[in-house]
Amino acid sequence: MDPTSLGLGVVSAVLQTYNAVTKAYDVYLSVKDFPSTYRELRTAFMVERYRLEQWGDQMLSEQQQLEQSQHNAAVWKLFQAVFDAMWAAFEESNKTLEAYGHVVGVPDTGDMSDLELLEKLQISVTSPKKRSILGLARTIKFVLRDKKKMEALIKELSYWNDSLDKMTSRLEQESARRRLRVKFSTGNIDELHNLRAAAALLQHQDLEKMASARTVIERGYSDEPPAQPPDGATLPSETATTAAENDFRLEMNQLAWQGLPFMTDQSRAMATYRGEGIIVDWRLCRDDTWRRQNPRAFRQRTENLTRVLNSDLRALNVAVLHCVGYLDQSSTVTGYAFKIPPEATPGQKPITLHQLLTNPAMKPSDVPDLGDRFELAKALTTTVFEILNIGWLHKNIQPKNVLFWPKKGTRDRWDLSKPYLVGFDISRPNQPGEVSEKPLSDPDDDIYRHPHYRSSSSSSTGPFLPSFDMYSLGIMLFEIGIWRNVGYQGSRRPSRPTLETHKSDPNFIEKVVMDGPVMDLKRHMGVKYRDAVTACLSMELDRIWEGKGDGGVGGKGEERLKFFQGEVQTRVVDAIAVCSA
Repeated sequence: MDPTSLGLGVVSAVLQTYNAVTKAYDVYLSVKDFPSTYRELRTAFMVERYRLEQWGDQMLSEQQQLEQSQHNAAVWKLFQAVFDAMWAAFEESNKTLEAYGHVVGVPDTGDMSDLELLEKLQISVTSPKKRSILGLARTIKFVLRDKKKMEALIKELSYWNDSLDKMTSRLEQESARRRLRVKFSTGNIDELHNLRAAAALLQHQDLEKMASARTVIERGYSDEPPAQPPDGATLPSETATTAAENDFRLEMNQLAWQGLPFMTDQSRAMATYRGEGIIVDWRLCRDDTWRRQNPRAFRQRTENLTRVLNSDLRALNVAVLHCVGYLDQSSTVTGYAFKIPPEATPGQKPITLHQLLTNPAMKPSDVPDLGDRFELAKALTTTVFEILNIGWLHKNIQPKNVLFWPKKGTRDRWDLSKPYLVGFDISRPNQPGEVSEKPLSDPDDDIYRHPHYRSSSSSSTGPFLPSFDMYSLGIMLFEIGIWRNVGYQGSRRPSRPTLETHKSDPNFIEKVVMDGPVMDLKRHMGVKYRDAVTACLSMELDRIWEGKGDGGVGGKGEERLKFFQGEVQTRVVDAIAVCSA
């Protein structure tokens, strides 16, 4: 037999079984009046259905069919084996349906094939005029109410989805997980509870942590008491707590301060708390009127952020320190207390990215290796992306707020693979009507702020947008690429491209985005990296958020953020992720 014909035959069988499995998912998801106590199981089906759909879009595309059918039929046979296992899992579950079919009036299967039966069942579910729909609905509900059986089914389906994922590269798996988190990020507290329960059941730690963090943020802006899990539902043990259940407020005398406890060393101070080294990041703003007039709202915002940063966010690959609490220096100045990382020597102060980039004694040999700079860029890009996805705006992304500690056993070999983003001084939830505090006025810091939101800008009257954080990230990515601070020229002529800085010109960065140093960045970091930086700085993400870009969506709400995050992932996060030395 012709190998090409054999390959195409395998592809056809795979596509047929894949379509059957997706229809089987849809049978369960199409049932009306899903039992309220088992809604987390419906969410679990939705998660696994989307995982399968993502995998299919990537691996079963026409291009993949053409290439793999001719050169790698064995891979498609492996696909077939997995889909057969999925189908078998659905068939096993459907035996309960068949066993009760004669009682409730499910039509006789006769000589129909499995695919024909499944199609008939799906049509029946969505066709209320058919006589069999009432009986079929009762049967489906009986199956759905068998919780243990349903849990076993969805766990098995998740296992086979994991098997399919392992047939893709690590970068493809990470990209798929990011899209999964964006898909299921929501501001609906009840849906977040269902997502947390489903994620715990299926051991999707990243979804669970994302849902927990978003719950804390959304709960702070709901007048209703925290939602309780449905009867019989179990939530993960690490649930978000209310302020009454866990008070993170610390007193100044609870800390053993290393030097002055107040705003020194770029608004940070070192101390010891319960025998562990911590660093306190003080929270400041240019105008404290809102804080003084709205002490309760200010405290709530502080407590919510503390609670989010106190949770374990490692599953989201977020480069932030673990927050142990907050302190009040005055009625309007609050500091966040962070544990120093485990690799740090107790009592040793960190260095900032700004200090590394402005080192006047830096020699060409001091420029980090290309691979190290790529890893640093990936860590910061992922962190900003995930912070936006949980519904928070940082609003002060700049090199002074990126910390490094020395590698274990050294004093001055800074570990660039482990950056830590701090500086949440004016950050806030991404909520409509939320007050945005202005940063302290500083021309050097304003370089990193979007032109519409600089402290010196007379036009900065609108709300802070997620695209503004991406703009700030873009400036840092440019600096990481050339390993030079955009606002620091020094006395020597650099061997790497730089921006002709003129602090009196508020638009000097925008003037060189489409040509000059940013375009020249491709010689040092590659085209993908250069294009990702350009995407951040070119204002295209502003237009996408406003619904004016290519394929942009206007309006408000979650769909707007999801579309925006999808574009950010494609244009920036995934583009940076594939860069390598």
